[in-house]
Amino acid sequence: MVKKEAKRVVIIAENYRIEGYMYLIPGARIVDELNKNTQFIPLTDCVIYDKDTSLEVDRVEFMVLNKNSITMIFPPHEV
Repeated sequence: MVKKEAKRVVIIAENYRIEGYMYLIPGARIVDELNKNTQFIPLTDCVIYDKDTSLEVDRVEFMVLNKNSITMIFPPHEV
């Protein structure tokens, strides 16, 4: 089993902004995960917001996201 590291991400997908954790092989970049030959990305500890109003829609411990629905993905600004 390959050990992966949790990476906090913000994802804009269709009508939602999702903040949660995706899992990367140590030293890998977010784009490396997106370039894999899989349709879905597993995410954990997610907060889902309405993209237009920024109101929280839901919180889930686990979800899988279809890569085709992703408009933008980036690490959050760390203060």
